[in-house]
Formats: sequence, structure tokens, C-alpha cells
Amino acid sequence: MGKWNNHIVLGAILMALTISFFCSCSDEEEFTADRGSILNFSQDTVSFDTVFTGVISRTERVLVYNRNSKGLRIKKVQLESGGTSGFMINVDGQNGTSINDVQVLKKDSVFLFVKVNLPETSSMESTDIIDAVIFTLESGVQQKVVLEASGQNKQELHAQVLKEDKVMTANELPYIIYDSLVVAENASLHIKEGTTLYFHNGASLIVHGSLKVEGTQEKPVTFRGDRLDKMFVYLPYDRLENQWGGIYLFPTCKECDINYADIHSGNYGLVCDSIEGKVNIANTVIHNVAGYGLYLKECNALVSNTQISNSRYDCVSVYGGNSDFYHCTFAQFYPWKADRGNALYVSNYIGEEEHLIQTANFYNCLVTGYADDEVYGHPGDKPFNLNFYNCVLLTDVSDATYFHDCIGETKDSETYKEKNFLTFDTHAYIYDFRLTPNSIARGKASTAYSASYPTDRLGMTRGEKPDAGCYQYQEMKEK
Repeated sequence: MGKWNNHIVLGAILMALTISFFCSCSDEEEFTADRGSILNFSQDTVSFDTVFTGVISRTERVLVYNRNSKGLRIKKVQLESGGTSGFMINVDGQNGTSINDVQVLKKDSVFLFVKVNLPETSSMESTDIIDAVIFTLESGVQQKVVLEASGQNKQELHAQVLKEDKVMTANELPYIIYDSLVVAENASLHIKEGTTLYFHNGASLIVHGSLKVEGTQEKPVTFRGDRLDKMFVYLPYDRLENQWGGIYLFPTCKECDINYADIHSGNYGLVCDSIEGKVNIANTVIHNVAGYGLYLKECNALVSNTQISNSRYDCVSVYGGNSDFYHCTFAQFYPWKADRGNALYVSNYIGEEEHLIQTANFYNCLVTGYADDEVYGHPGDKPFNLNFYNCVLLTDVSDATYFHDCIGETKDSETYKEKNFLTFDTHAYIYDFRLTPNSIARGKASTAYSASYPTDRLGMTRGEKPDAGCYQYQEMKEK
């Protein structure tokens, strides 16, 4: 009798669960045509930053919510332009310019994916494109998500070898370089003010001939990767390392003259390998690279008013040759790995191979970083003609053989390491290496050397109390 009762109870429970299940399913499958029941969107406008024409953009995602107590049927999802704008959509797994019969169950959602491939035009200027995704509900209610993009025409160089002299200017369409741009041994590349060269992933500028970069303070020449989109809302890919290759000068290079350049986010910055001609670098930034910032092997180099910062390996490496650095800032705050290189590395050796330093002189420079010591010298048992004059250095400056009227950064300093600098955002990777009011570098340089460089990288006058590094302190005006 007891077993029979148990079976009856169990059967009743199973029946109740079954009824509940079917009722639940029935509720979910109930749809409404009430005009007051509408969709909600995770964003009502999808905006793309500038995209190159003819290149498919990243994909943006919008969540389409039904927060109502009954399901909604979307009769049609369509592009307002009919598909002529270059925008492309996918709704709930379906592609097309017009998609029919999409169901969104109660308290549920579907995805809208958007990307764009803007058509090329003859315009030098960027072109703004606006479209919309129209959602027409079974009730007749229409809702929309606005689409915005700005298209920039460009010219592509694929595995190009320049065998004749070439001039690049800002009056031309921007260049996107694929598979590297090579300057042949008897050719020269002259890049004029305001020009930007966009390099695809892995592409580099390789120079066997001559390179002249002629930027200005107002219109520098920029070398960067070709990704214009963002990893996160707050983080453009352009702030990340290893977006392209870098600039490599081979031994046959007869001239390297770089003024007012911005070289950033590459696998390396500028590598100079025993080149024939002199290396002149002035008023330039080399920042945020996955290898060496500036690598000089057996070169005759003059570097002035230049910032070299945040390199996975050394910001500046010097092996052999003759080099002079005036009013430079070397700042080693590479953020992605703790085993980063030095801000400055000077050596008579690469492995066991001798590359004897003939002269390496540093005047009015600022060298700092995360480590306890950011200046490394490796003379071995060979002569080592290395000298620092009126520099501020994160190292022990007590050896008068190498250090002349220099200041050593210590933890007792009023400012120390990153506290010397104006902006230091390690979340969004935004850095501004201009000096703070209390920076230890203020007033520590010598007028004997600043006389040849009376203004800093940004055109500020150094005057009678020059600061160490490439930036003279400037008082910020209140907005």
C-alpha cells in the first residue's frame, strides 16, 4: 500500500513538472503586436573612427534586447541606404542588406554586427558617411540604430623597391605600406613635412641608399601602423607596440637625416647597422616599441632634442663608432614586461665580437626608468671613451672618469623616476615626458651646451637655466 502511494505521488509530481514545462514554453512562444512593446539597444549609434577606403573595418557589436513580458517579431531589418553606403550587417546570424522575420523572445536578445567597406573616391579629404539600420516590428513600429564612418582614400605600396629618388609629401594620398618599402643602394627617399606613412603588420622601411625626413614642429613626419581602430573603447591599437616593423638602415646607407619625426608602436624604432654616412637625428620621438628604440652599431651619429622611450629592449644601444647626444630624454618605462632593457646601454662588445667605442658623449641629457640603474656600460678590458656632461642620470655618478657635473637620481629626490613627468597613464598607455614643476631635471643642464640648442623639441626657449633632457619646463596655463 505504501509503495503504491509513493508511485502515485511520484506520478503527480512528474505530471505537474510536465505541465509547468509546457506552460513555460507556451509563455515564451507568445508574441505581442502591442505598439508600446519595443526593442532596446546597447547603443543607438555605431561610430567608426576614420577607416581607409577599400579596406574592411573591424566588426562592431550591438545587443538588441527585448525586455518585455512577451516575445517580439521583427518583420524586417534593413539598411536605410539599401546597401549603397558600404555598411554591412548581420542580425541573429543572417547576412544581408535586408533581413526578414527575426524573433526575439521575452527577456532575451539577439546580436547586430556591423562593419564597413567604404568605396574609394577621388577626394584627398576624408568623407563622412551616415546610414542606419531600420528595425520594423510586427506592430509597424520602426526603430533605428545610426551608423557613422569617415573614409580616407589612400595609396598602397606592395613590396615596393625604390630604384630612383622619390619624394613623399602630405599633398598626396596617405601611403599604406605592405611587405616593406625598400630604398635601393643608389636611390634616396625624401619625406616632407606632415607626411604620414602607415605600415601594415610586419612591414618596415629598409634603406640601402639615403633617407631624409624633413618634418617640422607643427607638421612632423609620422611612421606608424595602419590600424585605425581600437582594442577597447579607451585604447587605440596605435598605442600598442609591434603594430609594424620599424626603420632599418643597412651598411650601404649613405645618409640618414631625420628631423621632427614621430616613430612609434613598431617592432623596433631605428636600427643603424654600420652605415657609410652620418646619422643625424633631431627633434624626434621614438616611442613604444617591442625591440630596440635606437640601435647604433659602428655609426657616426649626432642625436639632439630627441625622446626615446618605452622599448622592450634598450631604449638606446651604442656599440662602437662615434656618437654625440645633446639634450635627449631616454625614459625606460616599457609597460608590458618586467625584464625590459636599459634606458641606455653602451658597450665595446656584441657578444664576443669587438665594436670599440671611439667616442660616446652625452650632454645635458636625462636618463631614467623603472630599474634601480638605467645606465649600463660594458668596456671589458678595452679603452672606453664614454663621457656624461651635466646630465641627470638614474645611476651612480661618483666615477669622475665618466661623469662630469652630473646629478644622480635617488629615492631621496623630491621627484623620482616617473614622477619627473607630466602624464603617466599606465592604463590607457598615455605618456607625456614633459617635466613637472618639481622635476629633478629642472635647471641642471649647462648653458655651455644648450647654446647650440637654444630651444627644446617643442620650440620652448631654454634661456639661462636650461633643463636636462629634450623638454624645457613650461608652466601650464589654466583652461
